[in-house]
Amino acid sequence: MRRKNPKIKNLPDLPSPCTGICSMDMQNLYCRGCFRTRNEIGGWVLMSNVEKLDVLKEIRQRRRESRQTEKLP
Repeated sequence: MRRKNPKIKNLPDLPSPCTGICSMDMQNLYCRGCFRTRNEIGGWVLMSNVEKLDVLKEIRQRRRESRQTEKLP
């Protein structure tokens, strides 16, 4: 179970990770620029900072996986 971190609640609203490269990868169903799904993009403004941090963690993982896939022959 995740512990609540009171510092996260007091942070200013986390900015969108949008890179301005808005193109959906229809195979993986996330944006090629920011690596978010359509639901994550559309729901960003309604998410709490805790939820946004979870999405950012997912984005990092997707980005890593994408780089590994690109290196494969």
